[in-house]
Amino acid sequence: MRTQLQRVLFVSQRQAESMRVPAMCSLISITDSTRQPANISSNWHAILRLTFDDVDPITFLGANPELSLFTKEQAEQIAEFVSCQVLQCKRMVIHCRHGVSRSAAVARAIATITGVSFNPEYLEYNRYVFQLTFEALKIAIPKGLCFSTR
Repeated sequence: MRTQLQRVLFVSQRQAESMRVPAMCSLISITDSTRQPANISSNWHAILRLTFDDVDPITFLGANPELSLFTKEQAEQIAEFVSCQVLQCKRMVIHCRHGVSRSAAVARAIATITGVSFNPEYLEYNRYVFQLTFEALKIAIPKGLCFSTR
């Protein structure tokens, strides 16, 4: 059995809040720890909401105690959500505040595991979020389900 997933998009919170929801499309909503959750339509097939800040200890060393770091548990939540959705949804949208770093990292990890295209020249993604998400997805998604397990 193969995944139904054909497209993974990453967008800003503003774009996600104003989107006309495509049929059979799931959403991962990432909100900063100091901001209100996104005002998301209930028309999505499924929604996973997470709260963490854009911290990347791989690229930018140094602690910032007032920011909330992405956790292994959150990566596992994403992996569980994705593993349930890839058989049902053709599209998955991931948003964060600006649609640049965290959402791109999650989108890239999902695309890499499932074989969905992702622009290889896009390098603004959060390496730390990508790494944790990719590792969790490798465990959560059965090898026979995906196009690729790179």
